[in-house]
Amino acid sequence: MAKKDRRTPQQAFVTLRDMPGTRVMFWVVDACPYCGERHLHVAGNIRSDPGESLGEHPAPCNPERPYELTLPPRPKKKTGKDARRKARRDARADTWDEDSW
Repeated sequence: MAKKDRRTPQQAFVTLRDMPGTRVMFWVVDACPYCGERHLHVAGNIRSDPGESLGEHPAPCNPERPYELTLPPRPKKKTGKDARRKARRDARADTWDEDSW
């Protein structure tokens, strides 16, 4: 790995969790991009906006190497009922047009 790559912060996908019985919330990094372990970062309390604490943080496994806390990408939406019906109609029409039977 080149020196430039070591200085560029890697992305770490996080989930928001709270500590039961308290008002404290944490960002949980399930798989650190550097060591693969789980790390916790304080996100604030229930009344504050946890999104403000996202961004670049030093990795607990190696403080000289920062990573960027980001939310995971959202999955693509499924097609609607009309699109599924149209796909079935198109597939059925294709089989009727064949002269192989």
